Amino acid sequence: MQFRLLLYIALTLTTACGLPRDTEGTLDRVRGGTLRVGFVVDTPWVTATGVGAGGVEGAIAAELARGLGARIAWIHASETPLLQKLHDGELDLVIAGLTKDSPWAARASLTRPYYVDTTTVHGERTEVPHVVAVPPGENAWQVYVERVLESRKRELAAMRYAVAR
Repeated sequence: MQFRLLLYIALTLTTACGLPRDTEGTLDRVRGGTLRVGFVVDTPWVTATGVGAGGVEGAIAAELARGLGARIAWIHASETPLLQKLHDGELDLVIAGLTKDSPWAARASLTRPYYVDTTTVHGERTEVPHVVAVPPGENAWQVYVERVLESRKRELAAMRYAVAR
């Protein structure tokens, strides 16, 4: 009985606070609107297509847009200007074959790894966790992105191996 009461109070407080929240309203703006995606080609993670990006992370962006009824505005550039635009709120997502140890972690919000690649360099096995970047402070948006990534983990792993062949 006490547990249920505490659970009810916790749920009520969380709902009342409207957590998680976006400081700039990214999730609400993208829903039914436009998802602004910056991309850097880094095969197999991101490939160039005639209309935007493909590869594993291009599929992630497409799934995010599809789930929100949004269209994608693709911006192709190098990593530094894209991540600066992300930090400044001009982009909603950057896909670039980024890894968890990216030096941009201080200026962008990196998702939890959606895939961990295992490589061998000079006989040593190394794990490389892959992430995508979202604007800092857009917590509801990041939670949405991470939920999509988590729900597609097996599919993304299969894509990684299919593209590598």
